[in-house]
Amino acid sequence: ENFYNLPRLVYHIDEPAVASLTQYYRANVSPGSNILDICSSWVSHYPVEFPKMMKRISGTGMNALELLANDQLTDYEARNLNVNPTLPYDDNSFDVVT
Repeated sequence: ENFYNLPRLVYHIDEPAVASLTQYYRANVSPGSNILDICSSWVSHYPVEFPKMMKRISGTGMNALELLANDQLTDYEARNLNVNPTLPYDDNSFDVVT
């Protein structure tokens, strides 16, 4: 658990994978959606226009500083789901979970 105490501002997938995910989200997530980025960090791989197009983009991740650095999130909750495997949101709060 101490591993996650320090922020790691690195990409966890390579650039072609980021580009593919971004294009997938652009093509498949409807404008006005409520999105949960589970296991989020300092970046989400959503298109740059998503924060203006979506109703809500929430993030749950292991490190609060990484989540704070993510400018696509409208709100976030730092939580170790290995220790507490419950999400801090009401049921049926999101249209899309990534």
